[in-house]
Amino acid sequence: MSEPAFSWDAACAAAWGKWFHILETAAQPLSDRMVALAGIEPGHRVLDIATGLGEPAITAARRVGPEGSVLAIDLSPEMLALGRQRAEALGLANIAFQHMDAQALDLPDRSLDAVLCRWGLMFVPDLARTLAGIRRCLTPGGRIAAAVWGPAELAPAISLSARVIHKSLGLPPPDEGALTPFAFSDVETLLGALTASGFSDVQGEWLALDFVFESAETFTAFRRDRSKPLQQKIADYPEEQREAAWDAVTEAARAYAAADGAIRMKNKAFCASAQN
Repeated sequence: MSEPAFSWDAACAAAWGKWFHILETAAQPLSDRMVALAGIEPGHRVLDIATGLGEPAITAARRVGPEGSVLAIDLSPEMLALGRQRAEALGLANIAFQHMDAQALDLPDRSLDAVLCRWGLMFVPDLARTLAGIRRCLTPGGRIAAAVWGPAELAPAISLSARVIHKSLGLPPPDEGALTPFAFSDVETLLGALTASGFSDVQGEWLALDFVFESAETFTAFRRDRSKPLQQKIADYPEEQREAAWDAVTEAARAYAAADGAIRMKNKAFCASAQN
């Protein structure tokens, strides 16, 4: 559920695998913080929703140890396969990967000590139903930690390319509303939804994440490979116009260049946590 399911196929998943090292170098502090906010301890039973290539599920699996367990779910079989390969390569036997919709959790009541969801709730069509299902599966006192993007301006590593492409091709500004990465531009909406669902001790905090790219060209390749919906949207434009638009992305990325030429983009993710 890291993006709408229709956008996922083997090629898309492979592109995420190709650039996983950049994403996870930036996002590991967020996974670590989510595990802490969810109160995950050795022996706990944990669910990771929209796990993608297995994060923060693998971070949680290391924390719960051999006496605990992690179930990592996603709507993309291709992404789940890559996550499973990562876990096997790391020798983690306490984590399972399963195709499952977060809106219809097929899990017993009170079977979980903690639930994690990193950059997935933005794409859930029925948030209230999803949160109700999570509460049903959590033990009393169990915790949830969910990370989302806030306003697009705070996440240039995610928002810059689409904004530049749209402007370059004379398109209206990109949709940054419901069911997009920026669905919770007003992060209070997420906190309010948790409260309305019956969670207590609802808290939120911002976490700085630095995305680092070897060059502006590397940033453009990163976004180009991982932006299938955008690629599809501009597919009918002449190749020269499309290439010029991507060149404009490269030029825009140079604004984030450090002295060594590397592109260093400061982003902020919002992390909400609550207790059942």
